[in-house]
Amino acid sequence: MIPRANFLRRHIDSSIEKIRTRWSSGWRDALASAIAAALAWILATHLFGHVHPVFAAISAVVCLAPGLPSHGKQAIGLMVGVATGIVVGEAALWLPDGYPLLRIGFATFSAIAIAALYGLGAVVPIQAGVSAVLMLAVGPEAAGVVRMLDVLVGAGVGLVFSQVLLTPNPIGIIDSSAKDLLEKLAKGFSKSLQALEEKDASKAENAVLIFSRAHDSLIALENGISSARNTARWTLRGRFVSREVKDIAKRYERHAVRLYASSLLFAEAFADALRKEQGPPPASLHERLASVASGCAAIANDNEHPVLLPVVPIEVADAVSAPWQLCLQHLSTVESALLTFGFITQSDKSSA
Repeated sequence: MIPRANFLRRHIDSSIEKIRTRWSSGWRDALASAIAAALAWILATHLFGHVHPVFAAISAVVCLAPGLPSHGKQAIGLMVGVATGIVVGEAALWLPDGYPLLRIGFATFSAIAIAALYGLGAVVPIQAGVSAVLMLAVGPEAAGVVRMLDVLVGAGVGLVFSQVLLTPNPIGIIDSSAKDLLEKLAKGFSKSLQALEEKDASKAENAVLIFSRAHDSLIALENGISSARNTARWTLRGRFVSREVKDIAKRYERHAVRLYASSLLFAEAFADALRKEQGPPPASLHERLASVASGCAAIANDNEHPVLLPVVPIEVADAVSAPWQLCLQHLSTVESALLTFGFITQSDKSSA
């Protein structure tokens, strides 16, 4: 019963964490969608005299809804799709009206097929097909120019919100994801340090599990890099820092996987060496582990750049057994990868 209870507890905790993460990432877009929908309704009413500008409000929601990779791209795709559907629907009105279902089917197929040729997002063919159907179902008076004006207002409001008012900082997106990864790694190295001090192999195995769970943070970093690139491409704010985003993203893509992999390999080698008890651990290991653990925590908490200890060659520093040599080799790879994440060496600090 106890293992099952632990499993259920972990499952519940994981579900709660997922819900918290989704709420944290979605409530701002939901609030922006609500405000933009109301604003688009007011603008369409005052600018064009539309009594019920439903499509203006709907367009704002479609542009700013949570979960979209790019709100700006969504707004542009919405306008292109609606325009395509209106044109195709208008042309379909010239077909014989004796077969209305055939007319709707032909117009829908033509609008979606044409919109798919643009190579834009899924919103383009969807809106093209919907617009063609509306043109034939309710007539061009309600679904033609009137709807296009509403869509322009709603998409325009969406662009203002996404490009100016609520544009995320693409560099901040990458930094926050990278800091989350470093925070998880700091916990793993701290647990390894504790295992070394207490010579406890079970705590070393726990450190391996901590490093394994950091894989989720690595995936989040990769997703953050993708999101930052989209932001840099499709927003005004992003274009101002697009070159910096490109450099940071390229650097993290090249070294984040190496950092995670080398950290996990170190943890496994460390647990294996501690479990086999083949000679004493290297004299430098404690200090280097403490340096790496405190440094990861410092970067994750926005503290000053931590300084890595100089790496002394294994054959000079310690005459150790093969398991401990393998452990030190992986730790050296970790220290090398950490220089990409804001660490500096003592020589860099002296020259500064």
